[in-house]
Amino acid sequence: MAGSKRVCPSSNIIYYPQMAPVVITLVTDGARCLLARQSSFPKGLYSALAGFCDIGESVEEAVRREVAEEVGLEVESLQYSSSQHWPFPNSSLMIACHATVKAGQTEIQVNQKELEAAAWFSLDEVATALLRKGSFLQQQSDALPLLLPPKLAIAHHMIKKWVERQTCASLAA
Repeated sequence: MAGSKRVCPSSNIIYYPQMAPVVITLVTDGARCLLARQSSFPKGLYSALAGFCDIGESVEEAVRREVAEEVGLEVESLQYSSSQHWPFPNSSLMIACHATVKAGQTEIQVNQKELEAAAWFSLDEVATALLRKGSFLQQQSDALPLLLPPKLAIAHHMIKKWVERQTCASLAA
């Protein structure tokens, strides 16, 4: 009887809310990261790729399938990063992964049914976007070329982690 539950006041039936697993993946080719946008996003907002896990599918299989379906790229390697509960719209568990695509296979084929756009962004472009001041709402009104997800979103932390890794790697070289 543990866990979240709701009881119908008229029938006393107990309901246990479902949670849908979603993979959210930041794709890189080593020097750049791939960000995408849906038509429902605010103007200029790009984020990591995301999609629901299919029944019987592992996290790794879901990452590879979603990247192939949404942007036509083949994942060479991937690494789990973190997770976050996301209550909107229907209670999802966001499972964050970093993925690297095969060298020389970086031509994006955007699935227009899933995405409005996808593009590779350089370390400088992403780092500049991360350094912008002001709230997410203030940034939206500034008509910036690249707007990143707000700090409360796991995608923001994934992007920030990628920038930190790239910066550390370039300092060590």
